[in-house]
Amino acid sequence: MIHSKMRRLYGVVTALFFTLLLAGCAAKSVQAQVGETVSTVLFDFTVSDPETLDSYTGIDIPDGQKLVQMFLKVSNTSDQTYTMFAEDFQIQWGEGENDFGTCLEAVDDYMMPYSYQLDPGKTYSGMMLVLVPEDCTQLTVAYQEMKASGDKATAYFVEVPL
Repeated sequence: MIHSKMRRLYGVVTALFFTLLLAGCAAKSVQAQVGETVSTVLFDFTVSDPETLDSYTGIDIPDGQKLVQMFLKVSNTSDQTYTMFAEDFQIQWGEGENDFGTCLEAVDDYMMPYSYQLDPGKTYSGMMLVLVPEDCTQLTVAYQEMKASGDKATAYFVEVPL
């Protein structure tokens, strides 16, 4: 009888172990708001000061769209240098399969460049400009971590009211 109870306890403990192991392996998501600092495995980032602009030198605003400006600050919290890309942060604005994009290509030194080096302990800040549908009232700035295996890890979403 004691042997049977030990086997049952062992089975329960084993099942609990594998349940926790599988839960720990699953990709998760982190939600944040404008102005909050988001901490990833390699860096911290903050999206701030969203604003709709009537114009910006060097940018044409097509009919039916509006130009949104926001600022991105990225701080390397690791001990390695990384090449960061403007495309690392996706801009989402709806449920449709085409309701996303990245910031516009830089036309001056204030805007996020296509790529930049981020050394350990250093911070880079820049302006992101994005064209969205005229009736858009909220954006999401998304960043997806990837594991060395190529599998998705944690996804980070910053809600940006307009």
